[in-house]
Amino acid sequence: MILLPHGCSCSEPSVNPKNWKTGGKSLLKKNWRIHYYFRDPEFKDKYPYGKLISIKGMNNFKTLEERREATQLLIDEELYILKVEGYNPITKQKNGPEIQLTYDIDPDTLLKPAIDKARDRIEGADSTLSDLKTSAKYFKKSADQLRYSALRIGDVKRGHIRNILDNQAKQNNYTNERYNKVRAYMSMIFKELLDADAIEFNLVSGIKKKKETKKIVPTLSEKEMIKVREYLKNNHYTFYRYFEIFFRSGSRSTELFRLKTKDVDLYGQRFKVLVKKGRNYEEQWRAISNISMPFWTELMQSADKDDFVFSINFTPGPQKIAARQVSNKWRKYVKDRLNISVNFYALKHLYTTKVISLYDRKIASGINGHKSSIMNDQHYDTMRKQRILEEAKKIDI
Repeated sequence: MILLPHGCSCSEPSVNPKNWKTGGKSLLKKNWRIHYYFRDPEFKDKYPYGKLISIKGMNNFKTLEERREATQLLIDEELYILKVEGYNPITKQKNGPEIQLTYDIDPDTLLKPAIDKARDRIEGADSTLSDLKTSAKYFKKSADQLRYSALRIGDVKRGHIRNILDNQAKQNNYTNERYNKVRAYMSMIFKELLDADAIEFNLVSGIKKKKETKKIVPTLSEKEMIKVREYLKNNHYTFYRYFEIFFRSGSRSTELFRLKTKDVDLYGQRFKVLVKKGRNYEEQWRAISNISMPFWTELMQSADKDDFVFSINFTPGPQKIAARQVSNKWRKYVKDRLNISVNFYALKHLYTTKVISLYDRKIASGINGHKSSIMNDQHYDTMRKQRILEEAKKIDI
């Protein structure tokens, strides 16, 4: 059977008489014909075994050599119009060649270039894109070490990916937590490969996460908070001002560093942030608390129309700066100078915990831009379990 465009097929063409290539002159007395069965799934009810097609254009030739040559030519021409031009003998139409599939990322692309192409398609926060780039870099290095780089992305199996990730973790001494982070980033990349039709399914999603130990997030004590405030206010005021704003903002530094003066509504006591989560972008209004209002007012007084609110030295300006400036300054001013080991982002946990303790879980969720309290309960409310313990102590049964 010969497969043809548009789901059609045909049998191998045959000639009557059967010995047309080897017989003698007596064959000239016979009526030659080429025949084959043509099948079109659209006409399977009318022609369940295919329609018999006959061709007789060779019988005008009077010598064996000419008739044989004409017969072979007719066979070749018929196969050409069937295969290349998409000719349908039932409808008598040429439907053209079958349209070839086009891919955003071809399955024939080698593993490493495919990873790069998929990674470049992902949009998100700068920090996410940076982590993606790092994870992909060491993933490709691990693939080189295992001699997998010559694999077509369409031929890669889940076992290959598991081996690459395990080798990557071993070479870089990953903790289980870091392994799961890298696995999550690579799953994002392979989801892009799936969307681009380069692979049939996400090869990473079926690989199990490693068990993690959920650790208690350390936060600043009241004494440490006072110590940090006094030192920053007296020695690094602009960073102190950012510290106070961030603490009560319910926002990430990446969101605040995208903020422009036009996004701040002092009269309405609010500011607008762009929240990036995967491919979903959402604008959200966040409140400016009464205690933070003087700091926001200071900033707006020195800002031009199109300035970033937090530019060089955490003051308004035209240049967008990287969020790592915060961790760099925190390490230099607080960790090294004051010998405090808590990370800057712990301020977000601390403020959320205080709001929940003094006010309400729903208010805390709204401040942080979450649609429910689940994220706060699992990640930001550091005293939740302690409050449960305290309440449990009061039970009198």
